[in-house]
Amino acid sequence: MALSVLIMLLSIATLSGFKYEIEQKISDVQGHFIIDSGKNIESGEPFPISDTDVKTLNEIANVPGVTRVIPSASKACIIKSNEELEGLLAKGIESSSHAYFQKSYRVKRLSKTRNSEWCWVSQTTAKRLHIDTGDLLTVVFFVNDENGTNRPRARRLLVSGVYATGIDKVDAQMVIVDHQMLTTFMPIGNTYTQVEIWKDSKVDIQVLRRKILQLLPSAYVRLNTLQEYNRLIFDWLAILNTNVVIILVLMALVAITGMCTTLLILIIERTGNIGLLMALGARSKDISRLFVVQSLIITFGGVIAGNILTAVGVWGQNTFRWMTLNQEVYFIPYVTLKLGFWDWVWVDAVAVTVIAISLWLPARYIRKIDLIKAISFK
Repeated sequence: MALSVLIMLLSIATLSGFKYEIEQKISDVQGHFIIDSGKNIESGEPFPISDTDVKTLNEIANVPGVTRVIPSASKACIIKSNEELEGLLAKGIESSSHAYFQKSYRVKRLSKTRNSEWCWVSQTTAKRLHIDTGDLLTVVFFVNDENGTNRPRARRLLVSGVYATGIDKVDAQMVIVDHQMLTTFMPIGNTYTQVEIWKDSKVDIQVLRRKILQLLPSAYVRLNTLQEYNRLIFDWLAILNTNVVIILVLMALVAITGMCTTLLILIIERTGNIGLLMALGARSKDISRLFVVQSLIITFGGVIAGNILTAVGVWGQNTFRWMTLNQEVYFIPYVTLKLGFWDWVWVDAVAVTVIAISLWLPARYIRKIDLIKAISFK
């Protein structure tokens, strides 16, 4: 019983913690909402939005519940080292946002640079291209000239930092550059491609979404939630719910089977006592209730023991991080267990209720005991 409760609680704690950590990591990097052009298609180069619209969207920062609004630009590029080349998406960030993105992107080995000719590459890209901080990269953008012809234009950028978010969509596809440098390759008056919005953790995302929709300046821009913008990741997380449900059902069956077996053993071991009670006039119904109560006492003991083991396991994992993960696959380096008060109550209450109901079935075995045989039972 204790092991069943332990596994059920740990399953819920693992799923809750896993989903929370991934959502928190993605929101730190991309925000809870992203406003971009309605013309964008998946895996395509982002279309720019007008600077006038971006100026209007900056007013979203005044909406209650919004903590940060950061406009940025993204443009497809090719980066080339001395040995390799790679097609990536360059994201231009303004100087006022450098400190936040340095923290959220977990930039390491950061070196100072005095001008806008710099870039941050991911640890994944650095390994592929065999580069490190202090190296120079050639970054090539394709820009339309006066005749509408798409022509390449290159810049030499200093690698001033290496970051590692753990999110493959970011690490494998993005290089961070200065927005001032990137605007020279963007259309005049359209130097941004998205506006990222962060919210307070206490604010409901759907309520805030309706407020932001009312402030959109035109039908040419769209509002995406974190879940909509990263649909594949969150669909994968939703599938994990099924695994937890299966574990909960299996562990519940194990607990029910174990307690029913325990009850039958108690009845068989005390068959002689049951016969004596029957001879003294006790009803089978009262004797059955007695054994069910005794089994429930054992059940409560198992639930309490399972809760204690779970508390120790959650504290130990969150403190010492015994269970680690492959960050390239699971986005996070270790499992964080997260278990709310109502998770404990729900599991304990359901476990005790279901077992209490199921115990009445084996308790009916007492009615089939023959009085004469029971008295002589040894």
